[in-house]
Amino acid sequence: MIREIIFKDNIIQYNLQYKNVKNINMRIKPDGSINVSANRRVSQKVIDDFINSKADFILRALEKYKNRPIAEQKQYYTEDEVKELIILLCNKAYPYYETRGIRYPEIKFRKMVSRWGSCHSQNGILTFNMNLMYAPMECIEYVVWHEFTHFLQPNHSSKFYDELAKVYPNWNECRKKLKDINIR
Repeated sequence: MIREIIFKDNIIQYNLQYKNVKNINMRIKPDGSINVSANRRVSQKVIDDFINSKADFILRALEKYKNRPIAEQKQYYTEDEVKELIILLCNKAYPYYETRGIRYPEIKFRKMVSRWGSCHSQNGILTFNMNLMYAPMECIEYVVWHEFTHFLQPNHSSKFYDELAKVYPNWNECRKKLKDINIR
């Protein structure tokens, strides 16, 4: 459902979807669209108030995207190739984590909208985004090391990044490259 609010003479239009979520979630896409998801029990007034509270941020983000040229995404791999590559990279990364007492995880693949991978450390599952086929090899490698590191540090604390830097020193450079890839 399309909703809009007026903030300082600006109309902010957003697409509202009701989902089984705990919080109000907002995503601003490079094409300028704004998607909001909220639980059905949250009133539209509360959601509009949330958008209004974020209006300055939204307008800055929209301005940033308006001035950024939209590059066509280069596809580096097919879906089969990226799956095969990720499995090879997992096999390459695993010996380090095996010495730290980590069991080899179950590897899954799916298309995701807002993340490149996820780690469910308690269940021993790593899930990778199929859209990694639009990422260069070093970025895919970074995502694999990143997700494996979550078995040692389940959050994004400074300890996590210290641990990641031991095995993938140029992680920050790769993370910046991934932010320029539009997977939405």
